[in-house]
Amino acid sequence: MNVKARIIAVLVAALACVALLGGCAADAKSDAQTQNRQYMSSVNSIMSDMDDSMKEFSTAVKDGEVLSLSSELSTVNKCVDRLKAIQAPEALKDVNSKYVNGAEELQTALKLYVELYEDVKAPKSGSFDYSKYGDRLSKVKEHYDAGIKALQEADEAVSKA
Repeated sequence: MNVKARIIAVLVAALACVALLGGCAADAKSDAQTQNRQYMSSVNSIMSDMDDSMKEFSTAVKDGEVLSLSSELSTVNKCVDRLKAIQAPEALKDVNSKYVNGAEELQTALKLYVELYEDVKAPKSGSFDYSKYGDRLSKVKEHYDAGIKALQEADEAVSKA
């Protein structure tokens, strides 16, 4: 009887361990989902702020407000810094790099646009060389398009995850 009692005790202990491990695995999965949701919530908040600044930037372009352009560029810079500072969960590391890449490309586009705008308004050498205007504007568009593409790829990757 002692042997049977020991076997039963060992089986009960083994079942208890399996149940605990199963619970831990469920907790780990739940924690990963929570981390993913928190990450995406942070990204959405930052991208919303960045979108607001981009809209204000467009308004400043229409109104010819150089100071507003610089101010909105500064806000975009802060959004990019916030985005870079987020610790992405392991499952979303690739998505994070796409979001950061896209935000940096948009940041570069805005920076180049502000520089172009300032050079046209108040050229450093006394007069603006309009023969280079199209090339510089093409660079702005190139970075803008690359940024939008990277952000779309990130969004698609998230929707498939």
